[in-house]
Amino acid sequence: MASPPGSRPRVLSFPLKVLSAAIVLLVLALLIGFLLPGRWDVERSAVVSAPPAAIFPWLDDPHRWDQWAPLGEVIATFSGPPRGPGASRRWAHPEVGDGVFTILSTILDREVRYRVEVQGGRMVTEGTLRLSVEGTGTRVTWQEQGDFGRNPLLGYLARSMGRMQGAQMEGSLARLGEQVAQDLISAGALELIGRS
Repeated sequence: MASPPGSRPRVLSFPLKVLSAAIVLLVLALLIGFLLPGRWDVERSAVVSAPPAAIFPWLDDPHRWDQWAPLGEVIATFSGPPRGPGASRRWAHPEVGDGVFTILSTILDREVRYRVEVQGGRMVTEGTLRLSVEGTGTRVTWQEQGDFGRNPLLGYLARSMGRMQGAQMEGSLARLGEQVAQDLISAGALELIGRS
């Protein structure tokens, strides 16, 4: 349709152009987010200077996880057996959210498998900790995978889980090594006291 004589063609003002471009970029980002996979997989390992039998009790007991893989200032409740399959830890926190950690299976001094359900099971992480003798120590291999589903924002998060979750796992493995070393030092000191 032609403009009436003497009128100027309608031109969007600069703020409307910026707003229109921002809306187009947001819609495009959301569309890409829907296409991104929500699945992620992370693995880290460390060698701990101790035998598997000294490390395993730290892995199959949810009560001890706070000492080497803390959630922060989160109060937890425990249910099921004190350790091994069925042992679980539950929490509810306004910032971290609600969740439950459950040990699914164990192989004595070799492996612990677990599951973490957050936000009523909307986000699930499954993990495995494997112990293998390496030299005079033990290699602890920690593998986790999860699926955020088809959430356009969490698709972007899934792409960075290797970096983010990997850094947390590395820190936790270092703390695990420190805790096990303290246990061994304490056990050695008790053994010396028992001899005197």
